[in-house]
Amino acid sequence: MMKFWIIAILIFAASTYILSKFTLKENRKETGEKVWKYGYGRSTYWRILCLCSFGITVAIMLVMHWIGIPILPTSIA
Repeated sequence: MMKFWIIAILIFAASTYILSKFTLKENRKETGEKVWKYGYGRSTYWRILCLCSFGITVAIMLVMHWIGIPILPTSIA
């Protein structure tokens, strides 16, 4: 079970970092400095980014399971 969480956290962190590198400057410029400064723009951006990263993490984990990479133990007894 520990292997599952380590893999999931690493995928989530990597996808969040990559998405933020591609979208942060553009979103900040699009929302405007005033909106970004007072928090509404930042909180909305990071909320959407985390939800997208979570979706990417779930999709990658499902593909890994479908391919046959053992992530979870097969018997829980």
